[in-house]
Amino acid sequence: MIDIEEYLIAYANLKSGLFINQKNFANHKVLNKFYQNQNYGFPICLPDNIKYFDYSKAKFFKIDEGIFSSKIFSTKNKNYVGVKKFFRYGNKFAYNASLKKKYEKKFLNYVSNIKNIKKKITDLKLKKKSICAMQIRNIPHFGHEAIFNFILSKFDILVLNPIYGIKKKNDFSNKLITKALRHIKKKYPRIKFLPLWSNFHYAGPREALHHMSMREKLCFDYFYIGRDHAGAENLYDPDAAARLAKKYKKSFKIKLCISKGGFYCRFCNDYVIKNTCNHNNLIDISGTEFRMSFKNKKIYKHAELKMQKILFKI
Repeated sequence: MIDIEEYLIAYANLKSGLFINQKNFANHKVLNKFYQNQNYGFPICLPDNIKYFDYSKAKFFKIDEGIFSSKIFSTKNKNYVGVKKFFRYGNKFAYNASLKKKYEKKFLNYVSNIKNIKKKITDLKLKKKSICAMQIRNIPHFGHEAIFNFILSKFDILVLNPIYGIKKKNDFSNKLITKALRHIKKKYPRIKFLPLWSNFHYAGPREALHHMSMREKLCFDYFYIGRDHAGAENLYDPDAAARLAKKYKKSFKIKLCISKGGFYCRFCNDYVIKNTCNHNNLIDISGTEFRMSFKNKKIYKHAELKMQKILFKI
């Protein structure tokens, strides 16, 4: 997938009503509302000269990189991966552009993905099931499995709802995540796997609210937010997303499920949610360390052996 397809996916998201505060690509007035309201989440913008769109009737504006970085990513570091990704085609953006007809079929495929998820969640709710959605962009390790068990202790069904879109270098591929989560699904009868075609922004707390908006529009009643939600490069405090979500929870109909994350406790000899046992010095399970081990085809001790062997073959 070429990275400009992000904007075709974004257009399908917008036209499917996936976001609470935005129905079209942002103009400068909409962007200012996002600057002024943290609970709006992440603004969806269209750069100039993306091949999927006709710009003949479009209007253009420029986005100040420093202001955007500070307001949306809460950083002045223009080399942060999220900032570089957003401005990789420059600082000239457009609104009132239209989709070219030859891309309508591909556009409708992405729309269909959203419709199918809504239908499946609605059907589950008709069966009086309590359902919690969880965003996950990694192959799950035992710390994740502790979170799965935590969520399943509170709800009838956990829906693993990973985003499939353009990712940063070294992130796990969609193919690997699909294989891993389908394997996990076999271990947990009450887990469902429903991937969503959308995009990654690496905007940490802001993006956590963006994800809440999406899951509310997908008809979920509950959404899980964990440690360092949607962050990268250690930019954000691990609990910042949960704090911001709690602050603005009244802005959403969807309800929160929050934990301090899964750790290994040497005294319990088990993987636990932080603060659920009385022991200190819990061992953090590093997603970065897991990715490096996987890249080198080395078994990672904090993840299921059978799953890793299956994935090594891909």
